[in-house]
Amino acid sequence: AGFAQLNVSHLQVENQVNPMGIDILHPRFSWQLNSPKRNIMQVAYEIKVNAADGKSGSWSSGKIASSQSVHVEYAGPLLQEAKKYYWQVRTWASNGQAAAWSAPAQWQMGILSPAGWKAKWIEAGYAEDSINRPSPQFRKQFAVEKKIKSATAFITSHGLYEAFLNGRRIGDT
Repeated sequence: AGFAQLNVSHLQVENQVNPMGIDILHPRFSWQLNSPKRNIMQVAYEIKVNAADGKSGSWSSGKIASSQSVHVEYAGPLLQEAKKYYWQVRTWASNGQAAAWSAPAQWQMGILSPAGWKAKWIEAGYAEDSINRPSPQFRKQFAVEKKIKSATAFITSHGLYEAFLNGRRIGDT
């Protein structure tokens, strides 16, 4: 029956589900093996990674004889800053059964070097912080000439912030 098959789930990169802004050159993958049978253990795995743009950076670990499924380090070509990557894993179990490829998961690299930051700091315009002063708000209008397929806003601050685009809050942190 379809429900009795071996499968892989709970894919994570650096202990996060589909993280953005990873600044580690060799991120670590983790997953869980699921089986309706008892005493089934992983004996091998294979990981494949593809860049979201389809133009650069594909890698396959090949079949690795190992029971490791936590913090398996990426060993492919150099990852590029700000790029999004998709990955999948399949495993082989102690009973000889191979799991199907997992559903794709993703992660996005962050800015990896000071030269990667193109923006400049925006300051509030007053020298002292005050608990009585309202939080500053910064606004920037811009026009987009082309149709946007995907975009990432790399935002940092000297504390907390909330970002909005076209009047809607972006992000969940």
